[in-house]
Amino acid sequence: MTTERDLRRAMETAFVHCRPGGAALFAPDHVRENFRPGTEDGGEDDDGRGVRWLGWTWDPDPTDTTYVMDFAYLLRDRDGTVRVEHDRHVAGLFSRADWLRLLSEVGFRPEVVAFEHSELQPGSAELLVARKPAR
Repeated sequence: MTTERDLRRAMETAFVHCRPGGAALFAPDHVRENFRPGTEDGGEDDDGRGVRWLGWTWDPDPTDTTYVMDFAYLLRDRDGTVRVEHDRHVAGLFSRADWLRLLSEVGFRPEVVAFEHSELQPGSAELLVARKPAR
């Protein structure tokens, strides 16, 4: 979902499928206010094969509603050959106010909840709990 229209349509679908008095949970990787470019890496070996990866998250145009995640993969086969693959993901990036406005417009009563996890920098993630009014 890279446009406001895409995001709103997903919210409308969630609203239709949520029972009265129920709630939907939205967990964006980033909202505009907490987005930070960065890198992460990892890998694994098993049965003679292996993978190493580097992820690079960045925003080529801070004035639009997207950011980019580029991934580089080194893939080792059992015979020792290694190949390199590149994968690019374009993801939506919306302000907290846009999330709250759109959720309200489709009929939810939204609330922002801080999400803390030992593997995340404090204050870097949040959830949006969207309650559907009871009948």
